[in-house]
Amino acid sequence: MQYTSHFPETNEACERPHVTVFCAVWHKQPNKLELLCSHWENLKSQSLGVEPCYIFDNGDQAPDWLDAPWHSFSEPLTIYEAWSAGVALSRTRFVAQLNMDDRLASNAIEAMLAMLLKNEVSFVSGDWRICFDQAHMDEKFEIEDVNNTQFKPDWPPKQVENLRLGSGTKERGTYGPCNLWDTNVIGRFYPSHFHNGEPILSAGDALFWHLLERSNIKMLRLAAIIGRYYSDPETQGEFRPHRDFENAAEHGISQVSFGSRILSGEIPQVSAENTPASAA
Repeated sequence: MQYTSHFPETNEACERPHVTVFCAVWHKQPNKLELLCSHWENLKSQSLGVEPCYIFDNGDQAPDWLDAPWHSFSEPLTIYEAWSAGVALSRTRFVAQLNMDDRLASNAIEAMLAMLLKNEVSFVSGDWRICFDQAHMDEKFEIEDVNNTQFKPDWPPKQVENLRLGSGTKERGTYGPCNLWDTNVIGRFYPSHFHNGEPILSAGDALFWHLLERSNIKMLRLAAIIGRYYSDPETQGEFRPHRDFENAAEHGISQVSFGSRILSGEIPQVSAENTPASAA
């Protein structure tokens, strides 16, 4: 396993954004390039400038038009290995994740960071309108009142109008598909494996939240619709059968994450000229 890093040419005098938003670009993702294009446009539309961090796997390379930081790993990655890499390779104090098929309100990152700083917390989340098709991918929208939506507890969600996830209102108990946190407090750790070496497959976000809660990290939910979450039980990892919670109980979560192996040099960074390219 090795990786290459790619950064666009920038004016060094320009100040780097305060927030990195990282994303896993899985090599088997359907409509990968179309989703990547609209995802990048969504990040560029943020009212507060963000620095993207795209993680490609299986030797995939970014298309020429992606004028954003990206990293390519030579072997396939799980979603949480990619997220762990995103945290480790981000160049800012504050980080957030955003799935390829979810979209943020144009003022979401600005609002989340402002809430984190104002309330002196280290982790912020919000609520999400659930979408059952991909019509929202190219739309630009702002944060909306949570009272414009309704909550139903079914999981997977059943298709009804104006359905919210319930992550910002505490109705579901989760923190939603995108969180923003302070690495100065939480560190550059994101769980990717159990102590027995098995990878975390589908519940890495929940296990991360539980770790933070047990560590008494100050966490806050924004009771507003900060984005649009795409729900498709046939294709998405969060709906697949897994033993993540059983493995966590039996073996515990390894403190040596995929990102830890990157930062230690165990997974080396190599020159892009020395690696074969494959089209993303």
